[in-house]
Amino acid sequence: MTEVKGESVLESVVLRDVKTDETRDLELEGLFVEMGYVAKTGFVRDLVDVNAKGEIVVGKDGSTSHRGIFAAGDVTDTPYKQAVISAGQGATAGLSAYHYVQNLRGKPASKADWKALLK
Repeated sequence: MTEVKGESVLESVVLRDVKTDETRDLELEGLFVEMGYVAKTGFVRDLVDVNAKGEIVVGKDGSTSHRGIFAAGDVTDTPYKQAVISAGQGATAGLSAYHYVQNLRGKPASKADWKALLK
């Protein structure tokens, strides 16, 4: 893709054939752009399990293979890399970390205890 066309809304994109260098217009009504990513997890590779892509392997609660370390977002092995998913994972991992610390203090946390953090 070499160009996006349209005044106030997307109308088409220009595609260039990399073998022939020919271009053509493709009419569209929508476009999803994915930037790609590289998981920057080098600083924890010796602490937690990572997969072949370098993503941190996590449980449903954001826990990692090392007790007390939690992870969330695009650096995890979750298959979908979207901001809304990362935000939800962050909330889950944060609450899991809170419960972990409370348990270390001998104060098991209830599901309602997170509200105290907002005060």
